[in-house]
Amino acid sequence: MSDHAGGDAQPELPARPDPDGAAPSWSLELRLRQRLLLVLGGIWLIGSLLALGGAWYETSEVLDSSLREMGERLLYLPDLAGRDAQNEYLFQAEIGAHEELVVYQVYDAFGQMRMRSHSAPVYPLDDSGQDGIREVGDWRVFSLGRDDHHRRVQVAETVAHRREVMWASVGWLFAALALLLPSISIALAMVLRRGFATLGPARRELAARRPDDYRPVSVAQAPLEMRDWLQGVNAMMARNRMLIDAERSFAARSAHELRTPLAAARAQAQRLAQSVTDPAQRNSSLALVRQLDRLTRLATRLLQLARIESQTRVVREPVNLGEIARLVVDEFPEAIASERLRLEVTGESGGVVGDVDAIGIALRNLIDNALKHGGERSWVTVMVEPLTIFVINDGPGVPPGMLAKLMRPFERGITAAEGTGLGLSITQAIVRQAGGTLELISPIAGDRGFAAIIRFD
Repeated sequence: MSDHAGGDAQPELPARPDPDGAAPSWSLELRLRQRLLLVLGGIWLIGSLLALGGAWYETSEVLDSSLREMGERLLYLPDLAGRDAQNEYLFQAEIGAHEELVVYQVYDAFGQMRMRSHSAPVYPLDDSGQDGIREVGDWRVFSLGRDDHHRRVQVAETVAHRREVMWASVGWLFAALALLLPSISIALAMVLRRGFATLGPARRELAARRPDDYRPVSVAQAPLEMRDWLQGVNAMMARNRMLIDAERSFAARSAHELRTPLAAARAQAQRLAQSVTDPAQRNSSLALVRQLDRLTRLATRLLQLARIESQTRVVREPVNLGEIARLVVDEFPEAIASERLRLEVTGESGGVVGDVDAIGIALRNLIDNALKHGGERSWVTVMVEPLTIFVINDGPGVPPGMLAKLMRPFERGITAAEGTGLGLSITQAIVRQAGGTLELISPIAGDRGFAAIIRFD
């Protein structure tokens, strides 16, 4: 079978790359969310470290001030009685044991310890004899003596306690970060999703476009960051439209200009065939006539294709598929007389809006292909159902793998019949303009049969 050739197949969406080395697909929204989380987390971490540094400095200053203030108070307290008979230190016995974060020691003019807190060690916290704040071992010690050398005090706090305070602050900061990061992630997802949703109108407009619609995409509702991109798309579509229009115009003009010289050449070849008496020369002249007929058919098909693709003379109106089928079938009287062609109309055949002449050309191409490539003894049935036309023949089938190729221009199957390879291309373009689809099925039974189905929505 096969001048079942045809037009450009409906463009398909690109599939996801396979694992054969192609780059995997990725989400811009997900990538932005991850990077923003990393940036925000990094900023939070740096800010926390700076805050901790400042907090450590301020806390140390406040605690050192507290040590200094406590030492000054102890330095000028009234003299207390010395030791009691039952207790080592009277002041310690009166207060009792309790948890202390700050300890102190009080010494007399002879360097004897006269008083200490219960947690203070019995040895001097700082034996350097210097006034001021120093770190001595595990203690941060403030030492101060009176001008008259009558009393000397030492007030201290463990360095571990200060570090514990700072680690507690670090823990709270990172706990807050751990708790807030999921909330930040959700908030970023919502914000980014709403931001990318502003691209929806342009995406839906492009998705709803027909393949031959090259109108500019509206950028009025697009964000500023996407307007340059959409304007680039519009510029690309305008260039494509110019190239396609130029190509179609050239094909249409070429086909139109070829018809007149081809007709004149055919007439001259026929006269030559009638005038010569030599059988060899007569056969050559008839072969020339056949080739000129083939070129004429090709020019006619090219003109039809250019006219359909350029959408000239397209009149959209309600059409009756049954009436169109009857008119087209009547154009093949020899096939009807030999009972190779029959028509069956069932149900309502209206409800289609399109161009009557264009749909007639499409159906005529399908019937001509079926009669020509089905074989001299095959039959062709045209069935019309609501919104659907079937053209079926019982000729040699076509391998299923070749059906998609037959929809391309100038593609022909394995056949001895003459053809241009444009019949199905023109048919598909016409059906697409009318909002329908063209489907090819073969084989139908065994390895025979070919069906072309036009469906309208």
